[in-house]
Amino acid sequence: MSAWANATSRMHPALSNQQALALIQEAQSAQNLLRDALEAIRTIRFPILHTDAVFTLGSIGVEKTMKLLLGCAEVERTGQWPSKSTLVAWGHDIDGLADRLVGTAHDGASGATAAGYARTLLSRIESSATLPLLFATLSRYGRSGRFHYLDILATDRPGAFDSPLDHWRRLETHIGQTEASLRGPIPGDEDELEALLARLNDTIAVELEVWWFAVHRLGVQGCFGELGRNVGWALWDPARSAPI
Repeated sequence: MSAWANATSRMHPALSNQQALALIQEAQSAQNLLRDALEAIRTIRFPILHTDAVFTLGSIGVEKTMKLLLGCAEVERTGQWPSKSTLVAWGHDIDGLADRLVGTAHDGASGATAAGYARTLLSRIESSATLPLLFATLSRYGRSGRFHYLDILATDRPGAFDSPLDHWRRLETHIGQTEASLRGPIPGDEDELEALLARLNDTIAVELEVWWFAVHRLGVQGCFGELGRNVGWALWDPARSAPI
């Protein structure tokens, strides 16, 4: 039996081999996207030049991760993977998916391998003031913001919503006002400015990495059902150090 066939046979009896293989590939894709999104965040120099990669990688990676774990929970609840119409109905609303994911994890925490640990992970991501702003940015991009300027070009009217870049600037402003190491006047020295930008970018990246690790561990703990345990392992890059 090949490694792929062996992996698919162990996933879940509710899935066909074809579904199990697709699930493995999607989980690897989500892992790849989140890894590269973190790298893109950490290398931002000028937001107007460098955030498109962040928005693209981050919005798709986060949405895939959320839908994969929510799908695992649906298998536990109904015995089958969500239909295509259900997935379409969930849409690209990362804000709403984030709330659904946390609520589902809370519902499953009582049956987790270590319920106290699962609740600690949930408390950590729920207490973040940065994640809602980051998810609002990615949600805006995923829902329609990726075509923000194309829509203005086509209609010759101001956009109905703020651009993803405007959301990102609000996120940066929040970080600058709340992180003690980032407060104060903007340095005039180029090296000091580069160091400040690196700290700003890293603060955002760390929050996303913590979320990624936390939902991986919540999956492994069983908060999204038995299938979620397998998918939880597949979502995280084992070469990375645990951020919390």
